[in-house]
Amino acid sequence: MSKTTAELRAEINARQSFASEETTKAGKLTARARMDVIFDAGTFVEVGAFVGGDKDDEFCPVITGYGAVNGLLVFAFSQDYSRLHGAMGAQHAKKICKIIDMAINAHAPLIGVFDSAGAMIEEGSDALAACGNIMSSMSQTENCIPTVAVISGPCGGAGAVIASMFGAIVVAEKTGSLYMVPSSALEDKTLGKPAKLAEAGVSALTAADDEAACRAAADLCKYFTGNMEETDDANRAFNASLIFGEEYDIHPVIENLVDRGTFTELYAKRAPQMTVGLASVNGHVCGIIANNPSFKGGKICPGAAEKATKLLNLCNTVSIPAITLVDGVGVGMTDKIEIGGAAEKFAKLALAYTNLYAGKITVVLGRAYGSAFTLLGSKSLGADMTFALDRAKIAAMNPTSAVEFLGEVADESKAAVTADEWAEKAASPLDAAKKGHIDDIIEAAELRCRIAASLEMLI
Repeated sequence: MSKTTAELRAEINARQSFASEETTKAGKLTARARMDVIFDAGTFVEVGAFVGGDKDDEFCPVITGYGAVNGLLVFAFSQDYSRLHGAMGAQHAKKICKIIDMAINAHAPLIGVFDSAGAMIEEGSDALAACGNIMSSMSQTENCIPTVAVISGPCGGAGAVIASMFGAIVVAEKTGSLYMVPSSALEDKTLGKPAKLAEAGVSALTAADDEAACRAAADLCKYFTGNMEETDDANRAFNASLIFGEEYDIHPVIENLVDRGTFTELYAKRAPQMTVGLASVNGHVCGIIANNPSFKGGKICPGAAEKATKLLNLCNTVSIPAITLVDGVGVGMTDKIEIGGAAEKFAKLALAYTNLYAGKITVVLGRAYGSAFTLLGSKSLGADMTFALDRAKIAAMNPTSAVEFLGEVADESKAAVTADEWAEKAASPLDAAKKGHIDDIIEAAELRCRIAASLEMLI
C-alpha cells in the first residue's frame, strides 16, 4: 500500500535529520541542520521536498528552499552527504536549477552548500548532463545576483566547476576540499585543501568548521542589502597618526576609516600587498580596495589585481560603491609577475573599475606611481570622486628611477636627496589637482567625513 503524503513528509524530515556515522565522525552538519544555521529561526521554507526517483524512498540527497537571513530574502541549497554521499543526478540537478531560477527571478542572494562525492555514476550520461544543466543555470547569475558557495565537504570535478561559478567561496577548514583531481592522484597532497585554496585566492574566507562556514556565508548577506544600521558618527575624525612613514599596515587605517566593527576582509591569504573586503561607512555598504605598504611596498602583482577584480565584480553585482586607498610603489617587475599574466590581470582590473557604475571613490594616501595610479580607480577609469592627502606623491615613475632615467644624478651620494627634490617638484598632488586628476587635497583627519559625504552624494 502506498504511503500517504504526511507519511512521506515525515520520512523525508527523518532522513534529512539523520547524520551518517561518516558525517558525524567528520564533524559535519546534516543538510537540514545547515539550513537552521543559515536562516533566521522559523523562516526556512523547503522547495521540492518530494522530488526524487520512481520509488517513495528515493528522494534526492539535496535540500533546497528559501527564508530570511537577518530579514533579507535568501535562497539556498545544501547537499546531503548522509544520503548516497550527496551524489549528483538528474533529479538532484533539477532541484538545484529550480532554486537558482527562483533566486534570479526574486533578485535575491543564493547560498550553495557543497558536500558530495561526485556524480551519480549509475545514471551515466544523464548525470553528466545534469551537471551541465546546473552550470547553465549558474551562468545566468553572473552580474545578476550575489552568490556564495560553502565548501563543507568534498567538492570535486564538475562540482568544483559549479562552486567556482559562485561569486565568493567559503571553505570549512576541518572538512572542506575543492579539486578537479583527487589528491590521491597528485604528488602534492595539500592541493585542494583549505590552506592552498586560500593562498591561491580560490576561497574568499576560511572558517573553522562546517557550522562556522555556513554562518560566515549568512553573515556576508548583510552586505548585500546596500545599507546597514548606523553605528558610528560620520563626522568622527580619522586618526591621522595611523598613516606614517612608508611601511605602515593598512588594516588599522581601514578599521578606523569605516564604521567600527563592519570590515570583513576577503582573500586575505592571497597577495597580502593588496587588502580587499566589505564594510560600511555611515551605514552605507561599500567595497574596500587598498594597497598594503607593509608588504612588498604595496606593489601590484597579478594576484593582487585578481583579488581586487573579484571584489569589484561583487560590488557591481550588488550595486554598492567601491572605495580605493592608494599607497604603493607601483607595479611589480619580475619574471614571475610577467609569467603570471600581469597584462591580462591588469586589463581585467581596469575593466572591472570601468564597469562599476554604483560609485567609485579614490584616495591617494601616499605613493601612486606609473600604471598603479591609473589602474587603481583613477579619474580615467571613471572615479566619481578622487582625493589625495597632502603627503601624496603622484608621478609617472618612482622618483628614484625617474632621476636616474632623466640623468639628474650627478653625485651618487646625493641620489636620495635629488629624488626627494624631484618628487617635491614633479610628484606633488597639487600638480595632479591642477590638471583635474584629483578633485581635492585633504587633511588626513578629514578622511572619514569626506568619504562619508561623497557616499551620501553618490547614493
